[in-house]
Amino acid sequence: MKRFKIYAITVCLILLSTLILSACSSTSNNKSVSEPKSSDAAVSGKKITITYWNLFGGGDGVIMNEMVKKFNDEYKDQIEVKALTQDWGQFYTKLQTAVAGGNAPDLAISHTSKLSELVSLGIVEPIDAYSESIGLNWGDFNENILSASIFDGKHYAMPLDAHPLILYYNKKILRDLNLLDENDKPQIQPGPEGFTSFLQKIKDSAPSGTEAMLLPSDGEDPYRVWWALYNQLGGQGVFDESGKKVTLNNEQGKKAAEFVSSLFSSGLVKKSFPKVGETFQAGKGALLPTGVWFTSTLEATKGLEFGAIPFPQIFDKPATWVDSHNFILPIHKKGEDANKVNAALTFAKYITDHAAMWSKAGHIPASKVAVESEEFKSLPLRQDYLQAGNNGVYLPNSPKLWPVKDQLVQALNTIWSGKVPVDKGLEAAVQTMEKILAR
Repeated sequence: MKRFKIYAITVCLILLSTLILSACSSTSNNKSVSEPKSSDAAVSGKKITITYWNLFGGGDGVIMNEMVKKFNDEYKDQIEVKALTQDWGQFYTKLQTAVAGGNAPDLAISHTSKLSELVSLGIVEPIDAYSESIGLNWGDFNENILSASIFDGKHYAMPLDAHPLILYYNKKILRDLNLLDENDKPQIQPGPEGFTSFLQKIKDSAPSGTEAMLLPSDGEDPYRVWWALYNQLGGQGVFDESGKKVTLNNEQGKKAAEFVSSLFSSGLVKKSFPKVGETFQAGKGALLPTGVWFTSTLEATKGLEFGAIPFPQIFDKPATWVDSHNFILPIHKKGEDANKVNAALTFAKYITDHAAMWSKAGHIPASKVAVESEEFKSLPLRQDYLQAGNNGVYLPNSPKLWPVKDQLVQALNTIWSGKVPVDKGLEAAVQTMEKILAR
């Protein structure tokens, strides 16, 4: 009988020990599900598949797809990224619809200029809660680029790049005119007179059929030039503190618009000139102000000898137009899967860290890790216009920024065409923009 009691006690102790170990194991597993690490994204033992929406077409799309493939190869036992390229024009509408319908992708791309709207609509969540688990250090990003994606002190995006307005130039044309310095950079003298004098020298001495500067007289690029000059003059944003009043019809706005308008009215820049990009590629234009995204196209143009620099400082301080691509986390109505979120952000961090590859498309990496890499430093031209990422001035936060900006572009078009004087054109912009803000 005594032997039986000892045996029973022993069995109970074994069972109790097993239960304790089981409970500890359960606690450990639960913790790993809620706080997965980037080095062990697939904590469940199964490969995690994430969906990634982007809007990259053309050369951008080719490079991004290559980067996705590279990531999938390196993380083949842990994470698989399924990338879907959406139509650019419908991208944000589809994203909003997907979130509302509970079918949001795990990761998506957003322009910085669109973030304010997405945040106000409640379709994107902050990343801060997950940054530690994937080893994300916000200090590893360019401060100017990163700050534009912060709302109420929260990081709503992981910046991928900056794509500012810069200045391309034809080296052969300028060299033949003795307008390059010893570093093969344009010798543009300071101030508005220095810039127009430079254009005049090209116009007077370049071969017949050569344009001094190629710039459309409507649309985005002349508006971007105006925005660069407006900020070089010390322009203070777009809206007043209430966000309801537009403040662009001021001294800086008028002076910037008058300068751009004078380029067209003086004949230094030909008005309504078709196909400015193709003309520059053909070697028939000395200067071309446009975005960095044109770099890879020009590099692929056979026989074209060109350079690229930040948009010149024409007025009081360096400044240019800029926007960025960012990774965002769309809201999932059924709740977030921590493993999927960490897997998605592991991919996003991988792409930003390896953005030297992305910069082959011309973009400036937001990650200091990428900028300091030998791969990025070895790329031609990028170091020549890298500073533009720091000089870029983002449009201010507003949920209605895109439709408001479209009205500004349309109003500026009437100024460039000579249909209205500068003050009336800007006043018309103010009125139409404030109507949208009031809705």
